[in-house]
Amino acid sequence: MLAAGLVLAVLASGAPLDPREPGVHSVVYRAETVISAPQQRVYDLITNFDGYARWNPWVVKASGGTAPGDEVRVDVLLGPVRMAAKHTVLNGVPGQRFCWKDAGWNALFVYGQRCRTLTTQPDGTVLVTNELLVDGVLSGGTDLFIGKAMKDGMQAENAALKRTAEA
Repeated sequence: MLAAGLVLAVLASGAPLDPREPGVHSVVYRAETVISAPQQRVYDLITNFDGYARWNPWVVKASGGTAPGDEVRVDVLLGPVRMAAKHTVLNGVPGQRFCWKDAGWNALFVYGQRCRTLTTQPDGTVLVTNELLVDGVLSGGTDLFIGKAMKDGMQAENAALKRTAEA
């Protein structure tokens, strides 16, 4: 009976590489910024992992592929703590939306997913929405212990992305 319930839950959640929608236990952090640069330039910065060390103050090192299912390894700064993390690239829209989910040991306890969505505005600027979804029964604890560091990191990343794309 339990196994059947787990199978139904997986099937109801969509394809394993589709980004998850927020649920009852979800905490969602969002940072937005408007960038005066071509949308493709902004997307290229987000998906050029080798370049993160040059511009990104939050994800200070990254490597991996950008196709759905590819692994991405990063070093992220959570306040003063540098932490290695492993992610799996999710389905997105090339040039418009890039997402990954946590794939390290912490994913056994809390689901984490980050999507960066780019929308060209009527005036030609690009709205960047950086969204981090933390889900599961332990999401409240995650919010309590590292929520501020994650929000601060997202804001710092967006500001640096803006400076770099507009340069």
